[in-house]
Amino acid sequence: MFMSLIRDGDAQVDFMAAISWVPRDDVAGLDPAGTAAVVDQLSHVGLTFVLSETAPVGAGVLSSHACDIPANDKLLRVDEVCFPVGAVAHRHTHNGAGLRHLVRGALRIEADDHTETMQVGDSWFEPIKSPVRAVALQDIGVTSFVRAMVIPASFAGKSTFALVDPADAALPRLQVTHRHIDLPL
Repeated sequence: MFMSLIRDGDAQVDFMAAISWVPRDDVAGLDPAGTAAVVDQLSHVGLTFVLSETAPVGAGVLSSHACDIPANDKLLRVDEVCFPVGAVAHRHTHNGAGLRHLVRGALRIEADDHTETMQVGDSWFEPIKSPVRAVALQDIGVTSFVRAMVIPASFAGKSTFALVDPADAALPRLQVTHRHIDLPL
């Protein structure tokens, strides 16, 4: 199975599920910065997260990753995580693999094997239960990314965020997650 991110629908693929995310006209100060909808065809506006048996082809493919999808009941979740100035997502994991795409600000991603600074327009993939720490780097405004994950259906309406070190629960958690869609697969 492949999870892919396509911009403006400029790609070809037969897909089993797709959710598009479209930015709001004026995102200054708005959280979340966009809206999402389940789609049955690739749109020519915004970003579309796609699950398919084969990797899509075309100029609009921003990212595509082979990923293990659980055989049991599952969901395709699209949400948006917003970080105010100074926010840190302490070292954590998620119960689902997925793609992220930065839509505002700048974010430092610290994984076990690399550290990378993401800028607007950058995409990255996080495997299931892969520890990561994220630090907002902007001086004003909000940093946010849109995320798609395939998660067990038991997480419908629930957070998949799990701190690696329980002591970090005492630290501030300033980021806010806006859940757009939990689509049963």
